[in-house]
Amino acid sequence: MNVGAAILWLAVLISASAQIGVVHWHRTLLQVWQQDDALRLQLLQEHTRLLLEKSTLTAHGRIDQQARKQLNMTEPDNVQVLSQ
Repeated sequence: MNVGAAILWLAVLISASAQIGVVHWHRTLLQVWQQDDALRLQLLQEHTRLLLEKSTLTAHGRIDQQARKQLNMTEPDNVQVLSQ
C-alpha cells in the first residue's frame, strides 16, 4: 500500500467520524427542540386556561353576585345626586 492510499483512507475515516459526530449532534438538538416545543405547547394551553379563568373570575356579574352574597351588600334605598 502506498502513502497516497493510506492518506486517502485516513481522510475517509476522519470524514466518516466527523459525519457521525454531526449526525449525533443534530439528533440531540432535535430531541431538545422537540422537548422544548412540547413544553411551549403545554405552557400555551395553561396560559389560555388561566386567561379564561381570569375572565370568568373578574366578570362584572360575578363580582356583583359575590359582593352581595359574601359581604351582604345591597342597593342603596335613597340615592341623592349632588350637583355643584
